[in-house]
Amino acid sequence: MRKILIKKILHECNSNKIHVTHDIVSFLLSLTQLNPVYQLIDDDEISHKKLIEVIKEKLQDQSRPSLTTLKNQLYYAKHYRERVITLLSGLGNPAVTNTLREVTATLQSVFQPSELLNYVKLPIREKEEQLMELMCIVAGIRLFNRDCERGGKEIDDLPSILQDAVKKTYDDILELLERLMTKVYEFTATVENIISFVLVDEDYNDDICYSTINKIILPENIKKDNYERVIEILTAKLLSDVEHSGNIIKSLIERLRQRLMRLHETMRYRTAIPTTQVYPQFIDLADIWMGLQDEVIILSNINNFLWEIHNLNIKNVNVYDQEIFKDLIIKNVNVLTDAERLELTMGKPISNNNIINCGDCTLYYPNTTKDFDKIDLEFLGFCAWMFVTGKGALIPANPNNGVAKWRGRYYAFSSATAAHHFGKEPDKYVHEALNFVRDHIEYIYLFQMYEDIETMKTKKELTEDELELKTCQDQTVQTDTHILPPSIENTNYIWNVWELRRRALSLANIAKCATKSTQTHMSHFRSGACVQAAPPKDKEVQTKRDNYMNTKKLLTYIFGLRGRRDNNQHVLSFLEEEFEHL
Repeated sequence: MRKILIKKILHECNSNKIHVTHDIVSFLLSLTQLNPVYQLIDDDEISHKKLIEVIKEKLQDQSRPSLTTLKNQLYYAKHYRERVITLLSGLGNPAVTNTLREVTATLQSVFQPSELLNYVKLPIREKEEQLMELMCIVAGIRLFNRDCERGGKEIDDLPSILQDAVKKTYDDILELLERLMTKVYEFTATVENIISFVLVDEDYNDDICYSTINKIILPENIKKDNYERVIEILTAKLLSDVEHSGNIIKSLIERLRQRLMRLHETMRYRTAIPTTQVYPQFIDLADIWMGLQDEVIILSNINNFLWEIHNLNIKNVNVYDQEIFKDLIIKNVNVLTDAERLELTMGKPISNNNIINCGDCTLYYPNTTKDFDKIDLEFLGFCAWMFVTGKGALIPANPNNGVAKWRGRYYAFSSATAAHHFGKEPDKYVHEALNFVRDHIEYIYLFQMYEDIETMKTKKELTEDELELKTCQDQTVQTDTHILPPSIENTNYIWNVWELRRRALSLANIAKCATKSTQTHMSHFRSGACVQAAPPKDKEVQTKRDNYMNTKKLLTYIFGLRGRRDNNQHVLSFLEEEFEHL
């Protein structure tokens, strides 16, 4: 349903020649749906048409300050990121022959080709760790050679480049901020003067005040004041980031100088140095240089961010008409800066002579409250009563005069009079402030009230019971993993309670069960069975075997039968085969 509505809105805008993006339409749709008046109901064409018409009307005038405020908030939410940057070496162009030769020679001095075989056999994680270590060592050696003027000609002089870039960026942002603050001070002084003019009479009445303010202050002027305030907040955030980056750069440059001095002292007049003494220093030197490279990217992103916001404001916002407030500024209004306004109200606490001028609200003061500067003020520290009374007027409050706590929220005020009026009916003012923010969606992200408005998007009218908004606070708790040494006697110990319950239920079920076994011809995993019906018997069986043999022929000779005078005859017996060789 949401995608269909976005397509319809884009089609309507294109047909009317209104150039809008998908992101801004989706952003407006999300914020507008928080108002129960424009709640999206399925299969209800009337609610769909009503929602489309409201968003199309907001997109009709591209120069409207409220629309430009929303565009700035969307761009800021999409592109502003915390500093999470990591760069590899990046020392020179590898396409340059001299740079490649220098890196190759440096790498071979710390990593021999014969070690490559062992490196290939390592696991992937160990390969990555060793590769990062080699990269840092090689980068550190090249940076040291550059400092000794023996190489590193392709390496940029980051310290001097960053110092110039920080100064130039800081001056540009400060110049833009000063121009913005001039407009902000004029708008703020005019709006504050008109509201104060209505309150000259002590008999204060809300209805009279609202009707008078609506006649004097045009809503568009309030929106222009708020638009300038939004740009001021975003620009001040960028200025703070530049200052933080400048401090980090100074610290890194000082670390770089000290590390190079220690390396020179370590390597002076020595031809052979143990690697355990110099490699950690080279790694630290490379780490410092990569920190400087990170700051280059951060400054580049800040400049791009500032340039995009500047172009967005030039395209979509017309320069405000100086003649609108000319008479009031010149004749009746003393234009004060925020610092002068705070100084003017210093020493005027909300309660005087132990008389509390803020009703039932609890008051906190900086001299009696611990961690007073960490109190999270509602409406970004702007005066809560002025915001409601002035129909969205953003007048800076002075927390040093006291902070009022009501229903778990902290509110600051621009004067004791504002605190006094707020204290009479705090629920009423909080109720009207939330309704006003819900009807003017450009304040939702400005005051970081998206979750609060979302919780009451189904309530068309708020009651006092529903004003108790959910208070959230981020907290972190860290405990030691094992305070005492483990002493588990039972090796079957189970920490999971649900596992113990499962086992208890299993044992309880087993106690009521009987085990039976049945095997059929169709059973799976059938096993064989042996049955013996009669005892074994011993039996003997004898068989006859016929055999034969071939006897050898025996030859017998008798000699001495003739010619002998005696009776000695001799008999000789021979086998026939003994004469075969003759």
